[in-house]
Formats: sequence, structure tokens, C-alpha cells
Amino acid sequence: MEVHHHSHNPKKWSEYLTEFIMLFAAVTLGFFAENLREHQIEKHREIQYLKNIHLDVQQDLVEIDKTIQYNIKKQNFGNQLTELYAKGVDSDLPKFYYLVKSLALRRLFQHSNNGLEQLKNAGGLRLIEDDEIIHQIQLVELRIYIIGTLQSAMEQTLLHFRLKTFAVLDANSSNEMNANQNVDHSNYKNIVGRFQMPTKVRPLKLNSDKDINELINLGLAPINTILYINSHLKELKKESIRLDEMLVKKYGEDF
Repeated sequence: MEVHHHSHNPKKWSEYLTEFIMLFAAVTLGFFAENLREHQIEKHREIQYLKNIHLDVQQDLVEIDKTIQYNIKKQNFGNQLTELYAKGVDSDLPKFYYLVKSLALRRLFQHSNNGLEQLKNAGGLRLIEDDEIIHQIQLVELRIYIIGTLQSAMEQTLLHFRLKTFAVLDANSSNEMNANQNVDHSNYKNIVGRFQMPTKVRPLKLNSDKDINELINLGLAPINTILYINSHLKELKKESIRLDEMLVKKYGEDF
């Protein structure tokens, strides 16, 4: 039985070239499409993180103003204590108790950093394309670090001051003031003036006149730190407003 073999004409080199070009084009287009998709995803993430940073800045600006006003009030308490010390604390002992216990309080600036933490966890500032925005974020972060360092130093001084008040103030009079204090934290002004001015207090517990001098020095030391904190808070406010303006200008329509 005769077998017939079908003949296959070999492809021309131009056909091979055409197939190669088509295959290369398909692979290349797929590569670019995937890159474009990843870029769009990262762009969406960038905008979302910067939107959260924008919201954080808005919250920070409110906290900055409250903290500055609180610190100014404490500075006023410090001035009053200095004046009273010059007259003699026994000239108005209830006021002395009031000022000392009020100076033992503090309000710390609490930075809202949800957006920045999300950004860092997602890969850091590399997700942000605008170098000026990156630079401004770094300026704000540095300022917040300085403020945090100053607040930590103030906390240490306040700890020594509080310990000294335990030794000098009469326990019964101090506890009566604690019982009558305003503990409504919804209004920061109530925190500043949390204690009521007592009408009558018991004598101080002093080993020597040096106790009063030490107590007042410890109470006034944080006031000096507050001056530096407020100066940095004012600069932080300027830098935060600048950052927010940059974010809104570039991404405001997407927020």
C-alpha cells in the first residue's frame, strides 16, 4: 500500500520575525500593563496616607493651641508664686497651696501620627513622589522630636517637685483639695484650674526655711522648660500649616 507524505513548506524567515515581534509585543505590553496597575495602586495608597497625614495635622494644630494656652497659664502661676514668695508664703497660705498644687499639673502635646505610622509601615517616604512634601514632613518630625525631648525633661523635674510637695504640704489640707478638684477633662481650661482655692489650710511641714526655697525652685524649673516648649510649638504650628497647605494644593481634589 502506497503511503503519501504531506509536504510541509518551510516558513519564511519573515514569518518567524513577525511571530517573534508579536510575542515580544504581547509580553512587553503585559509588563507595562502590570507596572501601570502597580503604579496606580501605589498612587492610590500615597493619596490615602497623605490624606490621613492631612487629618493628623488638623488635629495637631488644635492640640498645639491648647497646649500653648495651658503653658501660658502655668507661667502665670509661676509668676504668682514668685511674687508670693517675695512677700512671704505665710501672708497667703491658701494661695500658696493652690499655686503649688496647680504647678504640679501639666499638659503634654500629643502628636497625632496615624497617617505617618501607616506610611512608614507601608514602606516609608518612598511612596511620596514630591520631594518638597517629604522635606516638610521631615521638618515637622524633627520639631516634634525636640518637643518630646523637652517634655520628657520637664517630666523628670516635675517628679522631683511633686515628691517635695508630699514632704512640705500638710496631708489633710492637700487631700481636701484633691477631693474638691474639678476632674472634667473635656475642657482643657478645667484642667489648668483643676484645683479650687481653699479657704483654710493647715501649716506647712517644714524642717527649715530651705524647704520652701527648694520647693519653689523645683516648681519654677519646669516653667523655664515650658518657655522653650512653647517656642518650639509655635514653630511647629508654622511648619504644620505649611505642610498642610502643600498637601491640599497638590492632593486636595483627591482628599
